[in-house]
Formats: sequence, structure tokens, C-alpha cells
Amino acid sequence: MSTDDSSKPDPRDDSTADATELFGADADKDHHHIEEPHERLESSPSGHRYVIGETIGEGGMAVVYEATDVQLQRPVALKRLRSELHNRHEIRERFYDEAEILAGLDHPGATAVFDAGRLPDGDSFYTMKKVSGRTLGDLMDERIPEDLLHRSDRARFIALFNRVCETVAAAHAQGIIHRDLKPENVMVDDFGVVYVMDWGLAKRLDESEDTDQSDSQRTQAGVVMGTPAYMSPEQAAGRAVQSDRQSDVFSLGVMLYEILTGINPFRGDTPVDSMKGVLYHEPEPPKKVNPRVDRAISAITMKALAKDPFQRYRSARELADDIRSYREFKPVSAVEPTKLEKLANWSRRHTRLAAVFGTLAAVLAAGVLATAFQASVENARVASGYAYIDDIETRLDEIRHEMAELHGRIAQTDDPAQLQSLRNRLAELQAEFERGEQNRTALGLAITGFTILSPEERARSIVRDSMLDVITEHLEAGDLY
Repeated sequence: MSTDDSSKPDPRDDSTADATELFGADADKDHHHIEEPHERLESSPSGHRYVIGETIGEGGMAVVYEATDVQLQRPVALKRLRSELHNRHEIRERFYDEAEILAGLDHPGATAVFDAGRLPDGDSFYTMKKVSGRTLGDLMDERIPEDLLHRSDRARFIALFNRVCETVAAAHAQGIIHRDLKPENVMVDDFGVVYVMDWGLAKRLDESEDTDQSDSQRTQAGVVMGTPAYMSPEQAAGRAVQSDRQSDVFSLGVMLYEILTGINPFRGDTPVDSMKGVLYHEPEPPKKVNPRVDRAISAITMKALAKDPFQRYRSARELADDIRSYREFKPVSAVEPTKLEKLANWSRRHTRLAAVFGTLAAVLAAGVLATAFQASVENARVASGYAYIDDIETRLDEIRHEMAELHGRIAQTDDPAQLQSLRNRLAELQAEFERGEQNRTALGLAITGFTILSPEERARSIVRDSMLDVITEHLEAGDLY
């Protein structure tokens, strides 16, 4: 018997299988045609992959359009190099550099790049995610002066600014600086996601100096790059080629200043005026412009705005870390917190525990007040307190009279030795007068505490007058806080 089965069909060979045996004789009746991507492209009106729509934005180098990716059926933003610039090699290279930089930034705050190349008419382009939303500049322009006084409004914009810093920090970590950071180049989409846009002036810090197409050769010394009111002093001085991470930090500092105060500290009537402001003007701290601004965030802003790059944060990462610490009520590197600020920040970080301690303190205070009240019922103690006050007031009147005489004698004395003696005596009397006032106020406070439920009007008047004197002194000195 022959064992040669080579003539039998191999069930593994699909070429010998009939489709009707697998799906039935009527398989073709229910089969729907699947449109392949290349078929969609061929069926588009122009036969091109992208159908370009309305203009989204324009710049000196390129125009951004709404577009539809016919092959993948999705909306995109198409950035197209202006036709008149296409033959300028250095601009075309910068345009493609921007696309490569964006494509390499793996961060939620950077718009994803999908494609790059030439359009059928020969113009250079690249496509990216289409972001629908509003710029940070638009959102800030909508604020009214009263909004700047509300902590919640500042907290909202500082949170957006923190996300900008995180995106720029991701770029800095990859050796890339933006060089044109401003509110108009920050987009907040409909879901609150923050994007840093327009990387057309971006620079790679690790480029080789001997590379023909390096930024150091395309950006010549003396060339000013950026937006005048937001550029760093290095950029304003025409040293864009020397820009480092600290240059972006300065621009971020200008944005933060504007968020806190509603004012750009360097904006002038002309671009030249703005650049002069960047180079020479020292702005007031945000806290002085807006007293509601916290001391910590004001110090962060001024550190970012230092004229000397080495006095600023070394990168957006350090700035972002300080902003995050501020938002989490932790100490920041820009300023040492006071004891009161430490206590306030601790309370904000531990709200429940602070509430417990607050309740305990209130109960303890109530007990102390109750004890004080029991002591205050003793009229002898109150009378004794007023007796001390009477003695102090008598001495204060004597000091006033003697000081008035001394002022008169000083005005009429020419002898240096005698003049110095009179001034020394006047200083002693002034010191004694201040101590007497302090003791008088302290006794007034004590009597007020003793008689908390049946206040003594004279003691209250003493305390009230002392407090008003202190307040008046601070107001006259301009210390509104």
C-alpha cells in the first residue's frame, strides 16, 4: 500500500480553502466594504491629506489654520510657513526645529505634533493637536481690580501658572528653552488643561557650536529676540545667543508679577521703552503694589525677576518647586518664614488638628477669663490698679513739663558741652515717658480683664487710646499692612 499523501490538500494551506465553505454560500451578501485610509485620501475633494479651513492665528513667520486630516478623520491645527519666507534657509530650518522640539516634548502641557513636511504647493508645514480654549492673557484681561483682592482669584491663576512652570521645566530638563514666554502664548482649553504654545524661538542648549545649522549661528550677536515687555535683560541687551534657562525664568517672573498685581512692570509706550524698563527699572515688590499678596509669593516673584541671572532660580524646575511649596503652605526658598507665618501655614496644612487646638484654646481662654473675673470682683484690686495709674499719670505730667523746659533751653544754648548734657537728659526723660505709657496701658489691660463682664470705662479708654496711637503711628509711616 502506498503511503505517499503528497497529492492530498493540506488543511493548513489557505489557498485550498473555499470561502463558501467557511462563511456559507451567501457570505458576500452581508459583507460591508471597509474604507482603507488611502481610499479616504483618494476620495477627498483635493486628493490631499489635509483640507485646510479658517485661520486660527498669525505670526511673523507662519500662519496657523484649522484643518482636517482626511486620512485619519480628525481635526488638527496646521502651521504653515509663509510662502515669502520659504526660500530663506535659516527660517525654514528654524520652522522645522520648532516642529522637532514640540514632537520631542513628552508632556501634557506641550501640543502633540502629528506630521511635518511639504504641502502640494511646496510650502513647509507641520500639524499638531488642535487646542480649543482661551489664552492666559485673555483670562487675565477679564479681571476687574476687585478680583485682585480676592485670595481665591489669585489661587486660581497661580495654579494655572504652576502648570506653565511644569511644562517649561520639562523642556528645560531636555535642554530646551522657549525664549518667548508670555500670557498670549499660554492656552487654557475647555477642560482646564494648560498648554505652552509657539516654540518658534526655542533653542537647544546642547547644540554643537560647530554645527552648520546651530542656533548659535542662526542667532547672531546683537539680535533681539522675544516680546519686549516679557524678555529677559540678556535678550533685551541683544545677547539672545547667550540665553539660558534663567532667561525663561525671568519671563515667567513677569507673568507671575502680572497675575498678582494686574500690571506688567516693564511695559512702555514703545518696544524700546519696554526693553529699557527690562534693563534698568527695578519694580516694587508685588506685596507693596497689592497688599493682599502673601509675602512668600511676592518674594518668589522678585527672585525670578532678578536682573543678574545668577540671582534667579536656576531653572523653571526650581521655580515650579517653590510655587508648589507655596500652594501647599510649606516654606519656600525665596524667603525665610516668620514664626507667625509658620503657625499659619501649619494650620492650613492641618485644618482638623488646628480646629481641635483652637477649640481647646478657646476653652482654656474661657477658664482664664472666668478666673480673672473672680479676681476682679475684689474692688480693692481695681482701686489699687487705678492708684498706680494715678501715680503714673502724675509723673507723666511732670515729665512733659520738664521736657518742654528742656526743649526751650536747648533752643537758646550755644555751649556744646551744656547742649549735649541737656540732650542726654531729654533722652532719659523720653525713655522714662515711654516706659510710663507702657505701664499705664498694661494696668489698663489688667483692669479691663478683671472687669470683663462689667467693664471699667476708664481702663477701656486707656487701652483704646494707646491702640489708636499705635495705629496712627503706623498709618503715618505708610505701613498699611
